[in-house]
Amino acid sequence: MEIQVWNLFNEALKKRVGIASFNRWLSQLKPVKHQANNLVLVCPNKFVLDWVKLNYHKDLMSAFNQVTGEEVLVDFIAHSDNNGNGNGNNKETLSPSQLALPGTQRYLTGLPFINREYTFQNFIVGPGNQLAYASALAVTDREPRLYNPLFFYSPEGLGKTHLSSAVGQKIYSTHPDVKVFYTTAEWFTHEMIQALRKNNILEFKEKYRKYCDVLVIEDIQFLQRKEKTQEEIFYTLDTLIQMGKQVVLTANANPREISDLKTNLKSRMGSGLVVDIKPPDYETKRKIIAQKCEEDNATITEDVADFIAQTIKSNIRDIKSAIIQLIASSSLLGRAIDLNLAKETLKSFIQNKLVDVMDIQKFISRQFKVSPEQLKSKSRSRTINYPRQIAYYFCRKYTDKTLATIGSFFNRNHSSVLRALNQFEISLRTNRGVKDAVNLLTQQFEKIYF
Repeated sequence: MEIQVWNLFNEALKKRVGIASFNRWLSQLKPVKHQANNLVLVCPNKFVLDWVKLNYHKDLMSAFNQVTGEEVLVDFIAHSDNNGNGNGNNKETLSPSQLALPGTQRYLTGLPFINREYTFQNFIVGPGNQLAYASALAVTDREPRLYNPLFFYSPEGLGKTHLSSAVGQKIYSTHPDVKVFYTTAEWFTHEMIQALRKNNILEFKEKYRKYCDVLVIEDIQFLQRKEKTQEEIFYTLDTLIQMGKQVVLTANANPREISDLKTNLKSRMGSGLVVDIKPPDYETKRKIIAQKCEEDNATITEDVADFIAQTIKSNIRDIKSAIIQLIASSSLLGRAIDLNLAKETLKSFIQNKLVDVMDIQKFISRQFKVSPEQLKSKSRSRTINYPRQIAYYFCRKYTDKTLATIGSFFNRNHSSVLRALNQFEISLRTNRGVKDAVNLLTQQFEKIYF
């Protein structure tokens, strides 16, 4: 399969399932065969294969049809099936860089959540992330535990996952006897529920408290309102830290600002070093653009690089996505990458200059048949609260306003908006109806304003 088609396919998938789900489950898929209306994708391990097949099979087929116009059946094989005799029964060969899957007697092919492309070597350091980078590098040393726990927070796409993945991989490659457990708050909750159902809760507790040397947990905000999971994580963190084990956590907000978390958990998570990762400045963005172009063997002119750096103000992920789209457009249209092509291709990325919060309020009001005054009201009825949450989501996505500024348009404060966004993003990730509705609204909104 041509790299340009594969890149467009991935971009279509991101829009369908959301960036968080794509990065967690679909980013490591690779095509191994595409012929006769059949697409075969290789997954890093059997665990990811089962999860993707269960949750994203239709999304994969629909996204491929959207990009190519071709209807395909998508099949999957695990990485171990793609080596050796191909019957799937061969034992996996381990490499030094492979991490441990928690609760197993030996080290397997790696954690489903970790992205092995995220290392310290390819992390671009700038003023906004310098402290985060230095502290992440510092905790990879065995002793002393200077920053424990280490807590990174930022909006999505600014490098939290890159740094936490780099920490896990460096510790394991430098100290192969150290057991690194890398998971997400969502998966930790799932494991705990399964352990309770199967009456294996003591085994679950032992796995994280007795057999773990370094624990990395992503997306702590998922724990909102999950009191039993919060209690379990609190005692797990407390045990590990008292034993001198390293803990690294990430979230989209400072732990003290995440609503619906127990006070003792907030306090424990904030008892070490809490680091805010800020958006990259212009010079850092130029370095990121240069690195991405080098990775993709692409050459762009200074004026195009300047246009991308000046235009995209949101996050690093969008910068890389813009370059992928630009390279794909150049190849598919047979045009050189110049400023005109960049402006045509990246229209959706210059949205911050085109959309205002009031535009979003008017759009949501029309779609849900509620007035802007109702969106600003104190009403918490679902008929008002649901469109209000979508309005918050669109404001953060399509404007460069701070949460406090967004809140002022709705007679809300920063904390209220953050709490609503956290709740809505959980629904977006777990509720297919909400995700489909937001995808449709996004298409309609962009058709009007872009």
